Amino acid sequence: MRFPEGSSIVTLSPGTRVSSPRSLTSEFFAAADPEISFDGKSIIFAGKKRQSEPWQIWEAFADGTYPRQITHCAGDCLGPALLSKNQVAYTMVTGAGHRRTSNVYLCNLRGDGVHPITFGPGNYRVEAVLHNGRILVSARWPLTSAGAPAGERTLYTIQPDGSGLTLVRDTLAPHASIAGGRELANGALLFVESRPGGGLASVGQLAQLRPGALRASLVPIPAAVDVATAEMPGNRLLISRRAAAAYGHRHDLYSVSLRGMPRDSLFYADPRSSSLEPVLLRPHPAPEHYWSILHTGAQTGRLVCLDAYLAEDARGGRLEGTIATVRVLALDVPSARQFVLGEAPVESDGSFYAAVPADAPIRFQLIGPRGELLREQRSWIWVRNGEDRGCLGCHENQSLAPADHWPLALRRHGAPALLVGSAFARSAPALATKQ
Repeated sequence: MRFPEGSSIVTLSPGTRVSSPRSLTSEFFAAADPEISFDGKSIIFAGKKRQSEPWQIWEAFADGTYPRQITHCAGDCLGPALLSKNQVAYTMVTGAGHRRTSNVYLCNLRGDGVHPITFGPGNYRVEAVLHNGRILVSARWPLTSAGAPAGERTLYTIQPDGSGLTLVRDTLAPHASIAGGRELANGALLFVESRPGGGLASVGQLAQLRPGALRASLVPIPAAVDVATAEMPGNRLLISRRAAAAYGHRHDLYSVSLRGMPRDSLFYADPRSSSLEPVLLRPHPAPEHYWSILHTGAQTGRLVCLDAYLAEDARGGRLEGTIATVRVLALDVPSARQFVLGEAPVESDGSFYAAVPADAPIRFQLIGPRGELLREQRSWIWVRNGEDRGCLGCHENQSLAPADHWPLALRRHGAPALLVGSAFARSAPALATKQ
């Protein structure tokens, strides 16, 4: 259970004493995940008034007055993040135990227009909204419901309409859990890397991926950082990290430098409780608005791959042999059953072009001339209604840029290979998400 003894969102100023913080959520048993409105006049947060209730998304004035419930989820709704045009993205958690799953939903601040923007396995969770309007999310790697270490997560970006899911290139070490993503004013992505079983010295390391960099680098500050940070003036960060060993797992707030200075300074500590998820209560720029070009009436989306032979883990970066077709499988999430939607031809340059059911989790298998399985994708992805989704390859290096050429699959075929499968063809109208 999250915060089983309760929690509160408080305000404090630099140098305040332990008794100085003022609670903004005294009416709630637990409150967390504060998000500040762009004008600095209100806060969006996750809260529950009674311990037995699920978490919901709420809005209140910046002084905590007049709280108003936004969502009415059957499960827990957590981690709100504000987009332009009065929209909010949040994580909805459903189920329990091994059936516990999470996906990203959007609605407006009135609570209307609720709809999902992630589909299929992965246990997606909202991290932040980037300056360009895309949403930074964390999810399992690979995007499966089972078969990967439970703590292995990484970062993806996605458009607010659920299109264009993209893996953030080369974060850090394999088998690590990447979370707590934030974007700094200079465009760098800041996140926390945790390695299961690595001991305190390797847990909660802060790292950043600078604009244009191919790989992330560690920020040399003390370990055991919490998953939320706040950017302060003077190229400094306000972080939550584990206090002295004598206090067990309690966290305090520290001000640290991003320039690699080894020293940090205590910002705030309370010996009776942990201090987590710091944010600055001030106005800040709104992200760019993304204008969706999806077709809500469409039942399919289109996929074009430029070169299926590209594979980062193959010798020379390319698969050997000949790929004849690409087989597309779909997943029925409630039953966990897989269906073959069909196969599309792969051209001599490695390109293929196919149309598949919208909002259905899909993955690919590369098939040889004799029907043999050459390689298969583990992660389940999707396309939205009328989305045109392109990829460079099937297992390519995320830092590569495509060659400037017109693929044979588009030159030879006026329309994509229609892969909907008999079972999905019968239920196609139900696959389209109504918005």
